[in-house]
Amino acid sequence: MGAADSSSGMFEVLDATEDDFIAVRVGSGSPAGYDRFYSLLVERSDQYGSIRVYEEIPNWTFRTYLTHLHGIIPDLKYGPDFNISHYACVGDSIWAKLLYYQWRGIRSIWPVTPDHMRYFHVDERDDALQWLSGTTSR
Repeated sequence: MGAADSSSGMFEVLDATEDDFIAVRVGSGSPAGYDRFYSLLVERSDQYGSIRVYEEIPNWTFRTYLTHLHGIIPDLKYGPDFNISHYACVGDSIWAKLLYYQWRGIRSIWPVTPDHMRYFHVDERDDALQWLSGTTSR
């Protein structure tokens, strides 16, 4: 899966992105990066209703994890404007997994948390893509 666009230092849109499916690789978080990313999610939600998101977060460190605290305000600002039905987090570090489980833990009260979300190790990319496409029921 290659990169189609790298318009933000925070994320790069991957080639698999089309229609209601958004695939991104995420680096360090920033307020501007969240604004650009959430604008994409709002745009696609406006076009397709609910969307599916594949988020690859490789090589995260504690420092990378901390930069994503920038997402709290954009979550509250944009959350009501987009609808993620399914979300797959693909990572390879304890910090990626920690962020995923924290997000999952607050999903009943947080505006941007999808109903269906799963964590996959980076070696399971294909499984994540299949799960999002609905071809498997793990």
